[in-house]
Amino acid sequence: MQMRRSMAKLELYRKFTNSLAVSVVLSIAWIGYELYFNASDPSSEPWEIAWIIPAFWNLLSFALLIVICILWAPTRNPTRYTQ
Repeated sequence: MQMRRSMAKLELYRKFTNSLAVSVVLSIAWIGYELYFNASDPSSEPWEIAWIIPAFWNLLSFALLIVICILWAPTRNPTRYTQ
């Protein structure tokens, strides 16, 4: 019984670690896009799409919040993760 609880907790943390890793990869890719966007046009000509740059960080943090809410949602068996 104890081993099964540990495996459930390990699986939960593995999913959370994977989601954090995906968010880090997306962040690095987005920083590269920001650098390209700002370096390619110093006069900020494409201002119509410039709102996307700060909006990405809000969407990424919201996505992480959703992942946390899904992973740590209340369940019918709350003792599943206790030791």
